[in-house]
Amino acid sequence: MSKLIVLSNRVNLPKSDNTQAGGLAVALQDALQDIGGIWVGWNGSRVDQTKEQKFQILKHQNVEYHTSPLTESQYQGFYCGFANNALWPLMHDQHQLVDYQPQDFKIYQDVNLRFAKHLKQVASPHDIIWIHDYHFLSVAHYCRKLGMRNRIGFFLHIPFPELRLWQTLPAHRDLAHHFANYDVLGLQTSRDQENCLNFLEQTLKVQHRHNEILNYQSRKIHVKCYPIGVHPVQLQNQASDTHLEKLPFDLDTVQPYKTIISVDRIDYSKGLLEKIGSLQSLLEDQPEFKNQFQQLQIACPCRLDVKTYKNLYTQFKAAVHELNSQHGTADWLPFDCSYDTLGHEALMQLYRKADICWVNSIRDGMNLVAKEYIAAQDPLDPGVLILSKYAGAAEQMKEALLVDPYEHDSMAKALKKALRMSKSERLERYRYLSQGLKNFDIIRWRDQFITDLKNSQSLRIYRPVAAGASNQFSVHA
Repeated sequence: MSKLIVLSNRVNLPKSDNTQAGGLAVALQDALQDIGGIWVGWNGSRVDQTKEQKFQILKHQNVEYHTSPLTESQYQGFYCGFANNALWPLMHDQHQLVDYQPQDFKIYQDVNLRFAKHLKQVASPHDIIWIHDYHFLSVAHYCRKLGMRNRIGFFLHIPFPELRLWQTLPAHRDLAHHFANYDVLGLQTSRDQENCLNFLEQTLKVQHRHNEILNYQSRKIHVKCYPIGVHPVQLQNQASDTHLEKLPFDLDTVQPYKTIISVDRIDYSKGLLEKIGSLQSLLEDQPEFKNQFQQLQIACPCRLDVKTYKNLYTQFKAAVHELNSQHGTADWLPFDCSYDTLGHEALMQLYRKADICWVNSIRDGMNLVAKEYIAAQDPLDPGVLILSKYAGAAEQMKEALLVDPYEHDSMAKALKKALRMSKSERLERYRYLSQGLKNFDIIRWRDQFITDLKNSQSLRIYRPVAAGASNQFSVHA
């Protein structure tokens, strides 16, 4: 009987403190629990030498967790370097921040090869393999070089950029060839899907395309859109649990103003500085809005080993201080910020208590905060979602108040509307948004991808014709 093998950068281990688990880890945890199989990834630790890099295996119920550390040089080159100094800004349309170093790309390839070798060791011939996110774009390439014939799918959780952006990356042709070794390529939105199809079609000089299928060197590459969802029933239960979790903000005391919740990593893709700029403009131009709202921000520092992130963290704290200094009073601050991570159940309860949720991404693959906020709402008295049109979730959640984070006037208008929205309009918007979550939940996302992967029609496998000819393949049945 075939099993499912998942590879992602981080693994959400059972019985561990998962307060820092991101949207990807939580989604995969939900997806694997019902199916069972093996989850492979980095354990978050670093060692000095490669001889200390052993995979640790933990069995829990019907899932095996295979995790391994990175060496310090791998962490710097693979994770901080190519993945987060080159791919991440490129894929979030921040090409001015891209720092491509050939040595980082080499280390990235070495790490992808290492995980491919482990997949080779643990996979049976009929197992299906599901690779996740930008850390592992090249894994299927090495699996094929190792002779693996398994169905291998890839899902990208972040945006897929346009061809013009890929062409600024010296390694883009190598990566296009590596993409071509997957049977199914999954993207978050129809825009990402079309960008991916165009990138592969133009870069690989594909001669035949039928809708979402590319015919390339006797292979069929399926490029499809799978918008990731949440588990609405589970989140609703967590949000309404009478056992209340400890929250970083006092929302039980009746306040004379409405509360706006935002939950973000301190990342330039999240539009944090743009949000503060919009609040600054609103309070300067329309001071009557003072004392009418309070922005509650959970801002989790991340990747502080990367200079860009360390600088952003400093800028963000300074901007919050300046906003509160200019517009705050003895009894009210416009911006209250917590830098601590919050457990998932506490987060759902926080969403339920907040009047408004504000997602201000300048580019985002999906953004599960928007979906989780709606799932956590009181159906009889729901809050309002303000959502950036540049978040992938905006493609599905059109009943939210969609805004352009670069336009302060647009933001101010949406904020005013959210603060003054009638209960009847809130209920009507919520009904549509809530139904959308049920129609495209985490189970449908998982089942649709796995079904397509099992049914994919890639009938050939590539093997290198000579040592060192990484992109030259002969065809084997």
